Amino acid sequence: MLLYEKYTPHSLKEIIGNRLSVDRIRRFGADIAAGKKPKPVLVYGPSGTGKTASLRAMAEENGFEMLELTSSDYRDAETLGKRLLPAARTRGLFAKTTLILFDEIDELSSRFDKGAESVILRMLRESRQPIAFTASDFWDQRISFLRNHVERVELKKVASKELMDYMRIIAKAEGRTIEEGALREVAYRSDGDVRAALNDLQMVLIGGNDIIENLVVRNRKLEIFRVLDRIFMTNSFSSAKTAVETSDIDIDMLINWVDENIPNRYWVKQSIDLAYEHLAFASRFFEMAERVRYYGYIKYSNSGIAGVSISSGGNMKYVSPYAFPSKVKYLSSTKEARGMQSKVAMKLSPYLHTNRHEIIASYLPLFKILISKMGKERREAVAGSLENDFKLEKGEVEYLTTPSAAA
Repeated sequence: MLLYEKYTPHSLKEIIGNRLSVDRIRRFGADIAAGKKPKPVLVYGPSGTGKTASLRAMAEENGFEMLELTSSDYRDAETLGKRLLPAARTRGLFAKTTLILFDEIDELSSRFDKGAESVILRMLRESRQPIAFTASDFWDQRISFLRNHVERVELKKVASKELMDYMRIIAKAEGRTIEEGALREVAYRSDGDVRAALNDLQMVLIGGNDIIENLVVRNRKLEIFRVLDRIFMTNSFSSAKTAVETSDIDIDMLINWVDENIPNRYWVKQSIDLAYEHLAFASRFFEMAERVRYYGYIKYSNSGIAGVSISSGGNMKYVSPYAFPSKVKYLSSTKEARGMQSKVAMKLSPYLHTNRHEIIASYLPLFKILISKMGKERREAVAGSLENDFKLEKGEVEYLTTPSAAA
C-alpha cells in the first residue's frame, strides 16, 4: 500500500500545514452541523496540499456522507440535471447530511457543454445539501462563473520543516529511521507537495538513501504514482496519454517504471505481451529522438506508454505496491564503480587507440582477470607501471589491480 493512502487523514488535526485555512474548513463543517446553510467553499492550491483530503476529513469528523464527483462526471447539463439536482434538493428529516464535492472542477471545465455552468449555478441556489469545490487556481478563467458564488479557501505549499516533521513521524510509524540529510532532500524536492513527499519517502525506505539522487524536483500536476495509476488502472488511452504528457517525469524514467511494474499489475500472458509491445514502441521512438535530436518523436513515445493502459482487458491485480525500477536502483548502487571505469578508460584510450566504451566493455574486464592471476610481485610491478607510465591515480590503480573490485 502507498504511504499517502495508508496515512490518509481522518480528521482535520491530521492535515499538515495551512492552519488558518484548515480552520476555515472546520468552521464550514461546524456551520453545516449546526443546521446553518453556509456559502459553498472552493478550496484551491497546488497539487498535494490537502485540498480533497481536508474536505474528506471534515466530512468524516462531522459524520457527513459524501457525494464526490470528478471532472469526468459533470461535463454536460443532462448528466448534472438528472444525477445531481435531485440529490442536492433532497434532504429528509432524519437523513444524514451529504457533502457534494466537485473535485478538480478546473481540470475539464473547458469541456462543459453549453448548459453545464447554468445547471451548477442553479444547484448552488436550490441545493439543500452543502457543496464544495476543489481547483488548482481560483483565478482560472475556466471557473470564473463560480467566483461570486463561493467562499475561497487557499491552501499553500507546505513548509519544508513541517514536511520533515511529518515524514519523521511516518518513518517511525513504519519502524524505520531515515537520515536527516535524506529527509531534508526529500522535503526540498517535493516542493511543498505532501503526497509527493510521502511517495519519495517510500522510495527511500525501499531503495535506501542513495535513491535520493534519482528523484526529480517536483512542480508537476501528476507525480509518478498518479501517472502509473492512470496507465495501469483506468483502461483509458486518452486519460493515460494526458497523464503522461502533463507530467514532468523524464520519459526514460517513466519507461523504466512501467517496464518494472507490468508483471506486477497484469496477470494474463496476452495482456503482458501486448503491454510490452506498446512499451517497446515507446522506447524505440524515445531512443530515436535522443539519437537524431528530433524531439517530435516524443509524441509517439508518449502514445506508446499510454497504450499500455489498453492492454489489460480487465486482467489487473492490485495486491502489491508499485516497485521501484531495478535498473535505476542498480545504476544508483554502481555509480561509483562506473565512474571509476570511465576515468580509467579515458586515460587508457590514447594508448589503446580505441574509444572509452570499447575499453570499458572489452579491455577492462580482461585486464582485471589477467592481473588477478598474477603473483604479488608481478602485480605490484604492474601497479607501479600504471601509476608512473600511464599516469593513473592511486584509486584508479587499485581499481584495476585489486581482485575483489567489481569490474
